[in-house]
Amino acid sequence: MHSTLALSVVPFLLSLTHATNIPITVGADAELAFNPQVITASVGDTLTFSYFPKNHSVVQSSFTDPCHPLADGFFSGFQPLAAGPGPVEFVVTVNDTKPIWIYCSQTSHCQKGMAMVVNQPAPPSPNTLDAYKLAAAKTGISSSPPNIEGGVFISLNSTSTTGSTSTGSASSSGVGSSSSSGSGGSSTGSGSGSGSQSSPISFPGGAAKTAAGFIMLTLAAGGACLALF
Repeated sequence: MHSTLALSVVPFLLSLTHATNIPITVGADAELAFNPQVITASVGDTLTFSYFPKNHSVVQSSFTDPCHPLADGFFSGFQPLAAGPGPVEFVVTVNDTKPIWIYCSQTSHCQKGMAMVVNQPAPPSPNTLDAYKLAAAKTGISSSPPNIEGGVFISLNSTSTTGSTSTGSASSSGVGSSSSSGSGGSSTGSGSGSGSQSSPISFPGGAAKTAAGFIMLTLAAGGACLALF
């Protein structure tokens, strides 16, 4: 039994030794866009999101329900900024090669095409980013998870990491509103908590946070803003 377990773990550990960090900008050059929008990632690679004005989020969704969060997916909260890049980056670690659908849940941003995909299905699959955006444009409103989860914040001003918080996040006070999934209401304010986890915390079908604040995600399918106009 032990030998079988060891053999199954070895390929995963080997993949981590060759992991690549993939930088992704969120709203750079005043555009409602992730850049790059289509990414191919391997197990162990990290997706590092850097934020630009005015106020964006990173949310995992499914292909079939664009602009709305995937249960147990990741959510960075909103990052209101006057200039970019912002002082923190949101980092997600890829744990498998299934497609990951991602959007910004700021008001109207997803509907205007602010979305991306990691490991887009190969042809002849109809599940493409263009198809996702077409479906997103027909949705009435975007929504956000109630809590920041499934990723790690890294401060650009220090070597410390910031873990996911247990409370939701939205835009800065006085600026728009965004609905949170499951609540039907709007929320304002923004925030993220800091501190490492003393023991791993598992999210069903999703993430495991370790003592170092390192997140391992089973990124199945995914993609979810408030406005600063």
